[in-house]
Amino acid sequence: MDSKHYNQMNWEEIESIVYADCDKPQSILSVHKKGKSNLLQVFFPNAVKVSANFKVNGKNKTLKLERVDDEGFFAAFFNYEYDSYTLNVEYENILKEKVYDPYSFDVELNATKAREVLRGRSHDAYEVFGAHKTEINNVEGYLFVVYAPNAGCVSLVGDFNDWNEKANLMEKDSSVKGVYKLFIPGLNDNTQYKYAINIKGSVIYKNDPFALGITNDNSVAIPYEFSEKKAKKKEFNDELQIFEVDIKELFDKYSDTAKVTDYILNHAKKYLYNSVSFIHVFKSYSDTNIYEVINPYSFDQSNGFDIYALQDIVKTLKKEGIISFIELPLAFCSDCESSLMNFDGSRVFENEDERLYAHKHYNAMLYDYTHPFTKSYLISAVNLFMNEIDFNGYILPNAGVILYHDYNKNQGEYICEEWGNTLNSKGIQFIKDVNRFVHKEYKNAIAIASIYAYYKDVTGKSTDSLCFDFCMNTGATNEILDFLQYDPTFRREHLDSFLLFTHFTNNDERYIYPYSRYENVKDNATIYDRMPGDKYQKLCNLKMAIVFKHLLKGAQLNNLDIDMLEGADDDIRKMFNKFFVEFRRVYEDNKFRISNFNVDRPFSYKCIDNQVITREYFDGERDFIIVFNFSRESYPKYTIPVTHAGVYKEVFNLDRVEFGGKGVINTKSIQTVENDEADNEDLTIKLPALSILAMEYRKFTDKELRDIFLKKKKAMIKFVDGEKQKIKDKLNADIEVLKAQADAEIVELEKLLEPFNEK
Repeated sequence: MDSKHYNQMNWEEIESIVYADCDKPQSILSVHKKGKSNLLQVFFPNAVKVSANFKVNGKNKTLKLERVDDEGFFAAFFNYEYDSYTLNVEYENILKEKVYDPYSFDVELNATKAREVLRGRSHDAYEVFGAHKTEINNVEGYLFVVYAPNAGCVSLVGDFNDWNEKANLMEKDSSVKGVYKLFIPGLNDNTQYKYAINIKGSVIYKNDPFALGITNDNSVAIPYEFSEKKAKKKEFNDELQIFEVDIKELFDKYSDTAKVTDYILNHAKKYLYNSVSFIHVFKSYSDTNIYEVINPYSFDQSNGFDIYALQDIVKTLKKEGIISFIELPLAFCSDCESSLMNFDGSRVFENEDERLYAHKHYNAMLYDYTHPFTKSYLISAVNLFMNEIDFNGYILPNAGVILYHDYNKNQGEYICEEWGNTLNSKGIQFIKDVNRFVHKEYKNAIAIASIYAYYKDVTGKSTDSLCFDFCMNTGATNEILDFLQYDPTFRREHLDSFLLFTHFTNNDERYIYPYSRYENVKDNATIYDRMPGDKYQKLCNLKMAIVFKHLLKGAQLNNLDIDMLEGADDDIRKMFNKFFVEFRRVYEDNKFRISNFNVDRPFSYKCIDNQVITREYFDGERDFIIVFNFSRESYPKYTIPVTHAGVYKEVFNLDRVEFGGKGVINTKSIQTVENDEADNEDLTIKLPALSILAMEYRKFTDKELRDIFLKKKKAMIKFVDGEKQKIKDKLNADIEVLKAQADAEIVELEKLLEPFNEK
């Protein structure tokens, strides 16, 4: 390079590129006018030779570039006009031909939509930010856009540039503050990448907040095309019967979308579920807490799982009439190095207050729901899954963390709002905003809260309501599990409170009763493991736990591992599976969900030392009595009081031999017997230990009533005849006694005449 051209070079700008300290690389790299000449500058770290192939009037023209910096900065002046160009880049033993120069493409950011995101007014922020496959100047590639307002500069690193933070500096957008962009032409699908964010000379590596996949702790560029039309939601009038699927576990097991889909569909049909909840969709950095995610966008792309797989599964289930829910972790994310926490050295997603931005118990970063960008980010995550993957609704786990400043925190780790209130008013408003958006945009959508804390109005219609459609009643399910963990000997003293806290009125929330993954891993033990007794007693108690929860009035959610009784031995698991399949069938056929506690007939129960209670309810169509025996005692004849005279037939009994029981069952229909003393009807049944049985009631038929009448008449005739005979027998006995007395008295009288007899 001659001295004239050498002096035209801006060496300060070149150093900013070489040392990765530039936020406007496009003003330096690619082709720019220098006086009357064109100057092409490129930077390929560790390259030894670079040449350019220009298209000039339809012909090829080659330009060799000079290496002006040992780090890999190349430049050359030329004096002709051109249509386009590519580069040949030579490394030691490697030649890359026809390489497009990323900085030769003008990227037009949708500034209007980007500003809406930053103002908190967007619900499709993922269409602006993240990695998007696109075409510029007839060249396909990926456009990367990231928000990092505190960064000095940002680089894109990945497989394509050997993870070198100097190779691909991003361009700071001139129209939207804090936004960086870069188009990488010819980039392969599913390329792994990160953002290298320079903060005052220090570089931190962060995953893309909007990446749709994570592999090996790296974001993945997914060639996903977003749809414009919002998917309609299936109108759903049935009571929710949900089974919870750990999607990562299934893909770890099968590594095939078709096999996983078949497994889920067959399980739903076998156990008569009408909906599926997907958990563990996102990359988590904790084996114990799957909600410590990298972010609520990035799928855990291990063993064949990705956004397309989930989309196919949901679509197939929908065709079969099964709706789907996604558990969306909006309460917190992981505090790991590559997460959202301190994303650009500042609190982009979290609060500045030390007591509000992190949660020590969960090792997590808490979101700042007052930040406009964060609000757009999280609501857009909900919209992504509702619109793109066509979920019928979403479940918000760990909602208590959003609702309360002090949830699972120690004194000094949280703030109090007005009047010492620990409610998080901003978090509450955020939840309301999310649910109002969902219900406005998606007719028939269902929003479900999972709250391990009390909140006064979760599913109501008042202005104070959180606007959820359902609330997980974890309190009731834990009451069931806690009660059944007691040894049967000690259950009697806890029975009253147990019954009180597991029944609700029509004024309560719309409940779902869950045995979710959370309940199944509590204290590092499964529900089965936490039951008392040997393995058969554990099985009996677990069956009661399953049945009792299902009998409560409300929707149901069961974790797949509980359905399959993972962890138990094969014999126990087989017996449990037979029980559960049959119970779910009977449950759906008979619909014997117990009505509310305070609004139906009085809660009739007989509770003595053997801990037997009964629950009867009558809706005019199918009338049942449920009998619970929480003790170890079995009774060949046990008499229970019932309200209605009639016939009772057993429709379900946990003690069947194939279910792991002893076979104490009632095979025949049983008629009630009138109890005159107690003014009720008595029903005498076989009552197995540690079991629940259901008996369906029907009225006596006319013939049965006639037979009962004739039987009573016969008995009465027999009774009357017996009483008459007793009277006659008594009369005869009395006559004999009187005759004997009369004869004796006559004899005595005759003796009075003896002195007067003549000799």
